Amino acid sequence: MFIELSAGRRRAVRWLFLAAGVLPCALLAAVAWWWHSAGHVAALEREASAHLGVPVSIGRVEHPRPGVLRLSSVGVGGATGVVVPEIEVEIAAAEVRLRLPRIEFSSTAARAAADIVADWLRTPERFPKSWVVDVESLAWVLDDDARVETAGGWHVECVAANGERAVRLRAEPASADEIRVRCRGGACEVEAVVERPLPASVVAAVVAGVFDRPVALGQRAVVHGRLEASCGERGWAGRCSGGIEHCDLSAAIAGVRPLFEGDVRLDVAALEFFAGRLTQGDLRISSEAGAVAQEVLESLVSRLGCRPGPAYRSLAGDGMRRFDDLSCRMTIDARGLEIGPLPSAGAGLISFQGLNMIESPTGPMPAARLAWLFAPADRPSVPATPVSAWLISLLPEHGPRADGF
Repeated sequence: MFIELSAGRRRAVRWLFLAAGVLPCALLAAVAWWWHSAGHVAALEREASAHLGVPVSIGRVEHPRPGVLRLSSVGVGGATGVVVPEIEVEIAAAEVRLRLPRIEFSSTAARAAADIVADWLRTPERFPKSWVVDVESLAWVLDDDARVETAGGWHVECVAANGERAVRLRAEPASADEIRVRCRGGACEVEAVVERPLPASVVAAVVAGVFDRPVALGQRAVVHGRLEASCGERGWAGRCSGGIEHCDLSAAIAGVRPLFEGDVRLDVAALEFFAGRLTQGDLRISSEAGAVAQEVLESLVSRLGCRPGPAYRSLAGDGMRRFDDLSCRMTIDARGLEIGPLPSAGAGLISFQGLNMIESPTGPMPAARLAWLFAPADRPSVPATPVSAWLISLLPEHGPRADGF
């Protein structure tokens, strides 16, 4: 009797040891193996790709603490996308938190990020949770692979409440630089304050989808300013101000023909638009040195009504004309386009060694004539090129007749 009871106890102890010790260890070992296996990485890649709607690759997966994934060498968007060295992911019941110690942001990465944010705003069924992203250090990568380091990073919040979805981007450390986007149904509102200049190539990549065409301003161009805009059934409406420095006009009109050399500064005192068209604008353009094609000077006279100055033509018949001062102010509204010199420039719009090459027109003209500048001299004025056709779609519809002032 004593022997049978002892044997039963021994069996019970063995099973208890297996249940309480060996089996949990085996399960933990299996989990640890799975977490570090290629199958686990592949499963995370499939889940992330389906969630974001773009191919995602992961080099390595770690589990530094419960509920947190550390992903290394993360590629988003395939061969033409962006690679992030490291991301920490923490997923809660209603929120996803991402922490990126560092990222190098190119125009391609900006376009991919803008697409993901747009999907988050438009498709709540795919993105039911809020997102919080902290980028500790960021460098802008220009299209020629040059890198521009920034003083900090960005904090991004994607939140939903009361049928409205919103995204807020705030520069870190705390500053006035902030971008907000709010969407409800088919309506969308955007507010932006950018005091620390951003590379124009990155900004252009983000807004290319809005304008439905590429926008190029040159490798060194930077953008700053303020924007308030909303989009409804009739298209975009709003106002903006700011400036573009080191703008390369030859890049802006690439594909037409080489017309300009040198950096230009564009200051936007005020720009208002409604239903996708410009309604009022006050812009100042200036450059200290460069070259302009003679045919541009001729187009300014024949198509914009500018007046030739004493240095309108060179005695040697040069095709490219050097200048040491370009300064003009353009105002655009429903009445038309007016062009004049800046107060500090005298009567000339473009001059060289104190002699005016081009002087301002005597009165306003149709705003559409601004698009005529981008039409070759041997072709009909509008819409002879994609640039001119695009400008026509944006400029005010009304104004003085196209056949006179």
